[in-house]
Amino acid sequence: MSRPIELHYWPTPNGWKISIALEEMGLPYEMIPVNIGVGEQFKPEFLAISPNN
Repeated sequence: MSRPIELHYWPTPNGWKISIALEEMGLPYEMIPVNIGVGEQFKPEFLAISPNN
């Protein structure tokens, strides 16, 4: 059995789009909130895994 996809998100329209797609495809995933209101997207541990960095 494969590991679930780690979905780092914040509840915005773009964040929900991916969770909806994963649900529709029936893929296992784990939602990990990234609070963009307090700058969690700039923490080194997030930047290390972010494809947009």
